[in-house]
This record gives sequence, structure tokens and C-alpha cells, in this order.
Amino acid sequence: MTVKFSVAAFAAAAKAIRNIPGASRNIEILDHARFEAGKKSLSLIMSDLDIEACATIACEGPAALAAIPRAVLEFFIARDGGADDTGTLEIDERRVIARCGKGKLDMPILPGSDFFLIGAGKPDWSLTIRANELVELLTATEKAMDEKRPFIQGVLLHLLDAELRATGTDGHRVHVQGVDAPELTGGFGDGPWQGVTIPDRTVKELIRIFDGDESEIAISGTHGTITVEAEKIRVTSKLIAEQYPDYVRLMLPAGPFRLTVGAKALDAAIARLLVLPRKDGKGRAEASRPIRMTPGKDGLKLEIKGNDSDAEDFVDCEVEGDGQPIVINQRYLRDALAAAGGNKVTFAPVEGNPVSVRMLPDNGRSAFMLMQMHF
Repeated sequence: MTVKFSVAAFAAAAKAIRNIPGASRNIEILDHARFEAGKKSLSLIMSDLDIEACATIACEGPAALAAIPRAVLEFFIARDGGADDTGTLEIDERRVIARCGKGKLDMPILPGSDFFLIGAGKPDWSLTIRANELVELLTATEKAMDEKRPFIQGVLLHLLDAELRATGTDGHRVHVQGVDAPELTGGFGDGPWQGVTIPDRTVKELIRIFDGDESEIAISGTHGTITVEAEKIRVTSKLIAEQYPDYVRLMLPAGPFRLTVGAKALDAAIARLLVLPRKDGKGRAEASRPIRMTPGKDGLKLEIKGNDSDAEDFVDCEVEGDGQPIVINQRYLRDALAAAGGNKVTFAPVEGNPVSVRMLPDNGRSAFMLMQMHF
């Protein structure tokens, strides 16, 4: 049986799903894509057993089902010249032959029925937003996800105060981003949060797949899964089952001492300071380097330490009240600046808890809590 399709469409679908297996490719079936064709459309699915992505394109030909090797996807990706080229797949019980122009690839296949599908089932809840809004939520919070502790190794997507919010934390910082809450059908998650925790891997794949997409997407889920679906792509993932911490208790009001600076000017000044090297006892470059910010008559003084020398720089600032210098991990600070966007940010230690610093962007949709360091 022979299935025909646009090479450009097939290549776009293949690019969207080919990164899903990741390190799971050492399992043979997961180094394949589930290929299912009908009379007018075909679907390609790749999975790592925790997340799967399905892309659909138009086609011509009979019904077919197989697990085709990743190399077949790469064959058409490599031949995608943006023209109206037609590709074909000839499939029998044991082999697939891919053709494009004079190019040909002949490989063995696996039974499509052996391919594992997560099978989300009938959703318990659903909502609709634009893809770029979801990407904005996830991009603003992904840097704050914890790298080791499972219960915060992801982003909490939840409803609070008439907003759909995304929250990420690693215990040293909290990133929160919100958009106007869409209409919700059904019960959104269990426990104290009206929401779900999306694993870090899924967060990164959703950002990659839907970046630049402004179409409407449907987000739905069950007790253990979430599905994000656009017209031609669907991503289904297992959720983090553990309860997300009550981050709202950490988002305490800002105190009267405040420093307001230009976001781009601050980030550029930090980049200039980082040319001063500092290595740990094993000779490796240190990533968690504190930046001390002290207001003065010449502006906001920024300081950083090297192994045997120091560096400083200045940026313009506005000051309200009196307080001690603010010291923040440069990596956390730059991540927050990138996530916040906007023109200006305000830093304000929490009243009664000077270890915590609120970073207040001028966009009104995001909020940040950063823990101070010793300098």
C-alpha cells in the first residue's frame, strides 16, 4: 500500500515530534513513530512513556498502521526544500520504503499495535486559550523549576484571583505569571489548588512546539494527564501527582525601601561584571555568584567578587525609603529579568523578612520572590 503526502507538511510534523523520546530512544519501539493513515489524513506519534506528541497532516491512500523508524522522519526533514514536492511511503507487514524525488530509503518496521499510547481518556476538565498565552505563562516560570525535587520539578498551572496562573519555584525563588482566566469546564485538579503540575520535560516541549503559534488551543485533563491540542498537533503528558507547596504564603507584601531600575540596563551591567572570573576549589567557574546592589549619589552601585579581585558598575535608579544593600544570585536575577520583560523593575525587601526580596515588574502580570545571599 502506498500513502502520498506533501513533503513540507510531513517534515513540519516530524520536526514537531522528533525530540519527544529523548533519552528513552534506547528502547527500540520509542526510536520509532507510530504511523496511522486513513483515506485523507495521517498521524505521526512519538513518545517517551511519560509524554507523547501527535501531529496530523493530509494524505492520499489506503488505511495503514505501523511503527516506522526515526530515520524515515529524518529522510523527509532532510529533503524539505519548501517546494510542493510529493513524498510517498510504501508499507507492507515488514518494511517501509520512503521516496522523495530520486531519493529512496528502505527499512524494517515494527507493528504499530505494539506502540505504547498514554490514552488520556475522557477529560474531567477543559479550557481554551491562545497558544502564545500558554507559551508566555510557561516561559516566564520554567527557569524557576526545581531540578531535583519531584514535587516542584515542574510548573503549577492553576486558577487564582480571576487569573490563569503559572508558578515555578525551587525554594530559592518564585516566578508567577498570569493571564485573564478563561472559562473552565469541569473540576481543575485536586487538593488545595484548582490546577495541575506539569512536569519540567513537558513544559519545555510545549514551549518548543507552540512557540510563535497564536491560534486557539484546547487544554484538558484527567486525574493523571494533561492534553494540549491545536488543529494539527496534540501533546499528552502525565502529571506530577504530588501536592504543590503553598507558594502564596511566600509572596509577602513589599516593604517601604524600594529600588527601581531599567531592566535592560541592569542586565547589561551584570553581564559586564561577569567578565571577572571566579572559580571554586575544583577550578570550575562558579554559577551562583552574588551581586550586591547599593544605592548612592552616582546611581545604583553593582558589585561582584572574583577570586583575588572585585568589580563594580553603576546604573541609574530611583530610591524610596532607606534600607540595606540587596544581594541576589546573579543567575536568579537575570532569569527573573528575562522572564519579566518590560522597561523597569522594582526591588523591595519584604518588611519583617529582609532575606526575601520582591521583584516587581511594570507589566502587572508577573510577580517574583528572590532570596538574598551573603556577599
